[in-house]
Parts: sequence; C-alpha cells; structure tokens
Amino acid sequence: MARPERIDAVLFDFDGTLCNTEVENIRLVQGVLRQMGAEVSLEELEVLTGGEDRVTVPPILERHHVAGTIDEYERLRDGCYRTYAEADLVLEPGSLELVDGLRARGVKTALVSMTVSRCILTGVTRLGILNRFDAIVCGDMVSRRKPAPDPYQYAMGLLGVDPARCVAVEDSPTGIASAKAAGCHVIAYTGCDIVQDVSAADEAVDSFVGLEL
Repeated sequence: MARPERIDAVLFDFDGTLCNTEVENIRLVQGVLRQMGAEVSLEELEVLTGGEDRVTVPPILERHHVAGTIDEYERLRDGCYRTYAEADLVLEPGSLELVDGLRARGVKTALVSMTVSRCILTGVTRLGILNRFDAIVCGDMVSRRKPAPDPYQYAMGLLGVDPARCVAVEDSPTGIASAKAAGCHVIAYTGCDIVQDVSAADEAVDSFVGLEL
C-alpha cells in the first residue's frame, strides 16, 4: 500500500517503537521465570516481544518443566509495571521531533499499545509526553488485542479519521498485522535493540531522525 498523499493521523506503538522498553521487559520476565524455577536465556525470551503472553509463555513453562501456571506468571510479572515505573526510559532519537512536527501541521497523533493502561500511562507521564497524543489506546481498553484490528479501529474512531488517511508506526509482526487489518498504511521501525520480522509492513525505517511524513 502506498503512503497516503494526505495524512490525517499517525498512530504509534509504544514498546520497541517510541521507547526501547522491550529489553527491560524481557529482563524483568527472565527474573520472574527464574523465581518460578526456570533459567531462560534472553534469546529464547525474544519470542515474547509483541506477542500475547497467554500464547507465548505456556510453551516456555512446559519446555523448562515449570510447575507454576500462567496465572502465577502473570501475577508475578504484574504487567511489567516496574519497567514503566522504575527503568531509565528514553524516547527514541528523533521521535519527539517527529510527533511535534506532525502536530504543528495539524496531523493528529495517537498511541496504540497492547500494554495495559497502568503501564503506558505511567511511562508516558514519566517521559512528559502525555499531552502530545490526541488519543491513547491500551491493551485493556479493547476486547481483542493485536493482531486483531480492534485497537487501531478504536483509536481511529476516537480521532474521527478515515483509515485510508492514517499511518501506523509499529515494530512487530503482531502490531503490523493489526494496523493493516484496520486499513492503515504501516511503517515498520527497526531502530530498537530487538528487531523483528517486519516484512509485512508497507515500508521500514531504522531511525526517526529526519523522517518526514
């Protein structure tokens, strides 16, 4: 799909896109699994990035013969809240300038994340960027998360924009599938530490610095 000639809204994923939280989250998960009795490498845990824990985690628990349940894992992980509340969060270079430039031209901006509201709102508040988005949609605000189109459809409904004039910026195949199913043009961002398969995106960039939309 070609990039829209006129863009009314740009919708950004947060984890691994605007902010390099994925590695911190994986380290936290590694500690949770260690607490449950499994020593799992960071490389093995990269499969969790951009996915749904209730799908990706049980096979890991089974492979490592962990007696605990996915419910216990989720209770201990606590949505990776400590990452958003305590880690040294830094925006990706050029991302703030991109968002501010879009807003200065009257283009609406939104965050669309699978992460729960408690985490995302804590993170964006600490980063001081809460007021830079016209809408924020988190994983606990929709009945079906990515790769279903629901999060992007909900965000575009809040913004009152046509999908044909929207661009989504994502870093994972799950997020790309969600945005494309919702009718967005999708730009994959590959500038963070964990680079995933983004071949389904319409285009890809490895830096926000100097990016014009």
